[in-house]
Amino acid sequence: MGLGRASLARAGVLIVAALFVSGCAGPSEGLLVALPDPALAERTLTVLAVTTRSPADPKQTGQMFSGERAADVHYVSLTLSMPPDRAPGALPTDARRIDPTKNIVLVSSRELSRAEFTGIVSGTNGQPVQATSRKPAARAPAVPQREALVFVHGYNTRFDESVVRFAQIVDDTGFKGVPILFSWPSRGEVSDYGYDKDSANYSRDTLDGLLAMLARDRSISGIDVIGHSMGGWLTMETLRSLAVANDQTTLNRINKVVLAAPDVDMDVFRTQVARLGPLARRMTVYVSSDDYALGMSSRLFGNKVRAGDNTDQAQFAALGITSEDISKLPGGIGKNHGKAFGDGATLTQIGQTLSHPGPPGSAIAEGVKQLGNTLVGVTEAGAAGAN
Repeated sequence: MGLGRASLARAGVLIVAALFVSGCAGPSEGLLVALPDPALAERTLTVLAVTTRSPADPKQTGQMFSGERAADVHYVSLTLSMPPDRAPGALPTDARRIDPTKNIVLVSSRELSRAEFTGIVSGTNGQPVQATSRKPAARAPAVPQREALVFVHGYNTRFDESVVRFAQIVDDTGFKGVPILFSWPSRGEVSDYGYDKDSANYSRDTLDGLLAMLARDRSISGIDVIGHSMGGWLTMETLRSLAVANDQTTLNRINKVVLAAPDVDMDVFRTQVARLGPLARRMTVYVSSDDYALGMSSRLFGNKVRAGDNTDQAQFAALGITSEDISKLPGGIGKNHGKAFGDGATLTQIGQTLSHPGPPGSAIAEGVKQLGNTLVGVTEAGAAGAN
């Protein structure tokens, strides 16, 4: 039986939506090809990654992990070179040109066991992961406490793309704690919206376990989470499952949740938030009325508004959530969906949000503020030594 007009129209909308609800589509070559000489890197930044992806085919240069689902969780440490003159919000990459003076490029990577990963997070192996900075200062405290930042990427995003995007976000927000990428099995293909949605759901328990592990690590003073696009869906579903399980230990350690262009039905979003209790007051949502991707997503799913393109800020205020309308920021077709990460002022604002963990005046907030001042000096000294 042939397709009717309505079915054809719906299929067309699906294809167009897939084109727009994109992460950062790039060349077939992967971006994670290591510098031939690490000494060429002027300034480096190290991030950890937790992924539910299967390893990539070794013939796929620079990919590391594929878009297929893994039976086991993989842990990785990646050090990247950050271009010295990169403008905030810029994401310079070129799979064919490994030039650390112009592009974000890989310096080195190492797959970790779970024990090695937890050791690095807690600092018990003597190598705590911290973002680097530029100004010299004093010695590190013996047992530093640090914030953990977990970034959950969106639809149509390959592993290598998620790594460089996260490195850019960490650098531009000035985050000084332990940066952890949670990379779920997106195929990075415009036609795989449905597969990606199921892959996000497939990864909920692993993200749940990561947040619970961080919450119980005494070296971690608190957890911040950034979810983008479909990663906002995965983030909200995971937080909801923690609430349903009454895991208050984990929920209470989450200081800030930032959602950028969350691809979540607004009605569903309300039901998710209703489960979160006080955590809702520690959430910030970045929305835009000209997000083509979310507009197409809305058409695909019953013409229901998505949380990420809902600019009625009173609706978020009624839920106890802070919202930021970035509709006036420049973007363009294919770019509006990620413009929260492409604007220097917005990234600075996100960084300021993350620098105030916990409810105002709480012991955690005040303690981290004091520790953060010390850690800035530590990381800046390390950068000066490296240069």
